[in-house]
Amino acid sequence: MIAAALIATAPAASAAAPARSDGHRVTLMVHGFDREADTNCASSWKDAKNLLNANGWGDVVTFGYYNKATNCDLRLQGTTDTRIQEVGRQFAWTVYYLYSSHDVAVDVVTHSMGGLVAKAAIEGVNRYGVGKTPPDLSGLTVDKNNIGATVWPIAWPPYLYIEDMVTLATPHQGIGSALVTACALTHEQCSDMRPGSGFISWLGKQPLSQMGTDYTFLASSHDDTVSADSATNKRTAHHWALYDKNADGGTLSHTAMRTTSTGAWQASWGGQLSDEGSGSYPAPLLRMMDGLYDQQAQ
Repeated sequence: MIAAALIATAPAASAAAPARSDGHRVTLMVHGFDREADTNCASSWKDAKNLLNANGWGDVVTFGYYNKATNCDLRLQGTTDTRIQEVGRQFAWTVYYLYSSHDVAVDVVTHSMGGLVAKAAIEGVNRYGVGKTPPDLSGLTVDKNNIGATVWPIAWPPYLYIEDMVTLATPHQGIGSALVTACALTHEQCSDMRPGSGFISWLGKQPLSQMGTDYTFLASSHDDTVSADSATNKRTAHHWALYDKNADGGTLSHTAMRTTSTGAWQASWGGQLSDEGSGSYPAPLLRMMDGLYDQQAQ
């Protein structure tokens, strides 16, 4: 899918957004903040990607945004000082060029800061791109390992088609820990993730792409990095779940939210488009699959 899409072709403006498929879309996976900026996309997403592939998702594409990142299907040459909004703009153009401009809708799965990147892509398009004339990108040839070297237009794409988004332990309202406050002194992305930052204030709660976007926010009450309120956006998502302990008393750390597909878990859940409840609940990666399938757009 990627190899074919990387051939330079002129994207045509879409007359109408694709219909919801409630099925196995192309799924892009966006990692979180890495202070060393050397994320290995293959190992980071191994568990989630293997689960999706084993259950009928054939096109699962990893997106990295650090110049030292490895084994990413698509990679932006950024650093920890590349502002999250700019990473979102690069992600928006990548999705637009490869998929939306060809009337292909995608789903997105993110971990931690990756959810802010993906939401920023939609928010930026909604604020600055909608209504603009689709650009002629027919002369571009995209290097999948060096997305940042591509001379995208300065502005934002005119539309995006992102059907479902699942965020795992994303700080939708920022991270107020002393660790992030210290990190903000030397890394701009940490500065963006502080509660009440200009970026967090700019970012919408659940910005909708031009086909509507269904959100599922998954959080752990034992996350050592992101609070429950931040990871569920104070329980304002279309669908949210807050994990507690499993049958053996085990808990889910920040990283484990991205890797856990087994276990009998206790959780509370709800959302704008979901019934509220508490009790036994599927492991995070199993719930991730639910979030990519058979949901209702708003």
